[in-house]
Amino acid sequence: MSPAKSRTRTPTADIRAGLLAAGRRILERDGEARLTVRAVAAEAGVAPMGVYNHFDGKDGLINALVTDGFVEFARGIGTTDDDPADRLRNSGHKYREFALANPVLYGLMFDTDCEPDHEAATDAFAVLADIVRFGQAGGVIMAGDAEQIAMQAWSCVHGAVALELASAHPPQMDPAQNYDRVLTLIARGIAPQPR
Repeated sequence: MSPAKSRTRTPTADIRAGLLAAGRRILERDGEARLTVRAVAAEAGVAPMGVYNHFDGKDGLINALVTDGFVEFARGIGTTDDDPADRLRNSGHKYREFALANPVLYGLMFDTDCEPDHEAATDAFAVLADIVRFGQAGGVIMAGDAEQIAMQAWSCVHGAVALELASAHPPQMDPAQNYDRVLTLIARGIAPQPR
């Protein structure tokens, strides 16, 4: 009779993290259509029931992925440059970098069918509003409601990124160069106006 094997359980947090990592890989590698409970479980090396236990199924997993996306996104755009103009511009570049590196996740983050954690989504917007406030204090952004100004800037960069992701620009136009010009346009548009 052979000695009994001792079985160790994988901690719950590790299973959850593994499922999220597997879901993210599948999402970006294969697209949303291939993100199934079975595919994620197989990629993570757990039983499909693990997805149900931790996320209540595919929709819960997608919502968790989108929530994590907003947290990562907020960290990325939250630049800390000392110069307010540099902080605004670099935040804009980080916005584009995130979207291009995670196009499927980025699309889901702004999909009305997804329900990310409200706090994570609003925190991402708050980062941009804080950058506006920093620019206002530094004299490079006009006075006014920081959240309204942030929403206007966000609308511009989101539009430019969405067009680039959809390849909806003229073939002779360089998307990176266009985006840089959009950032310049935003900076001019929200600069203090001469009296």
